[in-house]
Amino acid sequence: MCRLLHAGFYRLQKNKVLWTCLVLTAAYCLFVYIFQYQDIQKNGRSVSLDPLFFNFVIYMGILTAVLTSLFVGTEYHDGTIRNKIISGASRTNIYLSNCLLCTFMGTVILLIGCFIGFALGIPLFGNFEMTTASLIFACLSCLLATWAYASIFTMITMINSSKTTAAVISLLLAFGLLFASLAILAALSQPEYIQQLVTPDNTVSIVTSENADFEFEWVKNPNYLTGIKRKIYQNILDFLPTGQTMQIVDQGGLETNLPMMLFYSIYIIIGTNVIGILTFNKKNIK
Repeated sequence: MCRLLHAGFYRLQKNKVLWTCLVLTAAYCLFVYIFQYQDIQKNGRSVSLDPLFFNFVIYMGILTAVLTSLFVGTEYHDGTIRNKIISGASRTNIYLSNCLLCTFMGTVILLIGCFIGFALGIPLFGNFEMTTASLIFACLSCLLATWAYASIFTMITMINSSKTTAAVISLLLAFGLLFASLAILAALSQPEYIQQLVTPDNTVSIVTSENADFEFEWVKNPNYLTGIKRKIYQNILDFLPTGQTMQIVDQGGLETNLPMMLFYSIYIIIGTNVIGILTFNKKNIK
């Protein structure tokens, strides 16, 4: 295992995709902080550091999908995995070493984003509004979500010999999880009551210059989720890594949902690695 990791870290030093992702992450974070600061200076409105600090983690799934599929896929393409097996390395060690390397890449990107947040965000926007404990747990949740991403995409790439196919599947899954989480979060964010415009005869009307005699009343929102349906939606959002990162950025009900988010991330990491190792050990390496 140590020899596999040593060789892998040597490859990472010259991995252009990793360096590109690091530069893109740093550039994105700098853009967000500078743009928001300029907006504050122009409009005079206050902006909290909390959502800005975690903003970049929404795209960690896409970055991890690209890194993992290309890094591991290259080993398949170049015949490196076959050569490792021939040289006596166990398949389990090969799988775990690649998973650890992909996890390391995701962690480095996460640390770069957090470093810029502390170095630039705090001087520009002040301290966090959340408590220190909440900040620590939010960072831990982001870290575990990143490891969950790495585990998922390592599993996909290690059981698929085609570099192109693995990359396409990983990217489609990353975008699919992102859009699914956006839809679920939008549904959960619906207000329980909405204002409806009514006329004195209790009929809904459109405001016009001729019809100015109207009033608003609060009515039950038909799109508001209740009961078991709301619990199902919330659990799905807590389970998906993209849903976890979105909730951290959104800050809605974060302290209540954090324990389940941490549990689901650990569950994904263990589950995908077990499935991946069992499948890879039975795979015919050409």
